[in-house]
Amino acid sequence: MTPSPNDCSFEIAQPGSRDVFVGKHSVVWRNLAPHLSGHHSPALAISHCDVAEFAFKPLDRVWVLAYARRAADNTRLIQALAATPAQSLVYVSSSSTIVTQVTGCYAYPRLKRQAERDALALPGARVLTLGMMYADPTELPPGACIATSYSELAAFLAQPEWTEESGRCKRLFRVVRRPYSGRMQPAAQAAYGVLIRACGRRPCLLRPLDLALRVLGARWYGYVYLSNKLWISTTS
Repeated sequence: MTPSPNDCSFEIAQPGSRDVFVGKHSVVWRNLAPHLSGHHSPALAISHCDVAEFAFKPLDRVWVLAYARRAADNTRLIQALAATPAQSLVYVSSSSTIVTQVTGCYAYPRLKRQAERDALALPGARVLTLGMMYADPTELPPGACIATSYSELAAFLAQPEWTEESGRCKRLFRVVRRPYSGRMQPAAQAAYGVLIRACGRRPCLLRPLDLALRVLGARWYGYVYLSNKLWISTTS
């Protein structure tokens, strides 16, 4: 990876450039791909297993969607990509990493936060932070949610704009509010809020309840609930 010569706010695709997405089996890639029709440059998707044999080119822009359940595996992947001739490397992270400010009990946010640090420790690498992904707002849980649409992500890929951390980070999400379908939903979320606050730095004590909510089809529990509250209180 070639370090950026300066901290430009905008990154313009050059003729012959490619967007290479590492994580072709990820949910994000499967849902993003249809939104890339007519994209400014060729978009290729590979697996993390393909990195060692893939022929990266100097004008490639690499986007890391892949995620491993072990921190060391994420670190090795990022370092391997940094050693390629690609012109840029972007680690795609999650808004849920904010919960690591108050607890370390959730594995996914903790591992994603460590991978962010790994990426930013490399010269020229960047971090793109997304909220809960959706194609249609009806896919989101009721209430306020930190979210990113696939169309918003596709538009960013067409002309990346890096506005935070000296041009190395971007928070590509916003608060999306969905209506409740009855009184039980806001009451359930309020009750959950009381419980998670009572748990202090050990919100994972609510995992049995989280599993029950998952079975019922809820999508707002656990670190999603906590990260939404933290981001909204931070930005409001």
